[in-house]
Amino acid sequence: MESGPWKDNNSGGKMSIKTLFFDLGGVLINFSHEKMCQNIARYCDLDLDIVKTHLFEKKLAEDYERGAITSQTLHKHFSQLSGKMLVHDGLMEAASDIFSLKKETPALLEACKRKNISLILLSNTCEPHFCRVQKQFDFLKLFDGFVLSYEVGARKPEKKIYDEALKLANCPIKECFYVDDVAEYIEAARGFGIDSHLFEGADGLIMTLEKKGIV
Repeated sequence: MESGPWKDNNSGGKMSIKTLFFDLGGVLINFSHEKMCQNIARYCDLDLDIVKTHLFEKKLAEDYERGAITSQTLHKHFSQLSGKMLVHDGLMEAASDIFSLKKETPALLEACKRKNISLILLSNTCEPHFCRVQKQFDFLKLFDGFVLSYEVGARKPEKKIYDEALKLANCPIKECFYVDDVAEYIEAARGFGIDSHLFEGADGLIMTLEKKGIV
């Protein structure tokens, strides 16, 4: 049965790709750093610019994604900044209510699974964001594994996180293919020998995957 623009490719061509690495935010789902900052500012009763400064200029968000600081550290930081003891779960919810589904995602991933492609998520993310995504979106059940920056202690475009993805894939690098919407991360992957696609929209991705016999 066809599912949207994706259908079985019966061309008989040999398919060399066994594992797909997918980025999460910007490829499979939409997200908004602006909304995250607004939510945190509102919850903490802080000026928006102060929140942005601490998260991005002082690299609190980057450290959080790398696993260098914990959720407890982040909670303590914003409690001190706001001058009041914030409810931990309330702050995590405010920081994580930022995601929406890209409509093409479920059908695309299901088409890949019909071809027995192994799906691995390769994402710069933090603990509450990934927990929220797991609760919010059923499509993550289609994945065979997750390589998450806060768990492996490295962020794209650092080599370590790509190495972890290849280790989890457990197949030759020539049988792996990577999709991301950040050019810097794609360039890094190609430099490490991973064939990759810069996501600029669903149509372009579908064309690329069709050419490779994946969908």
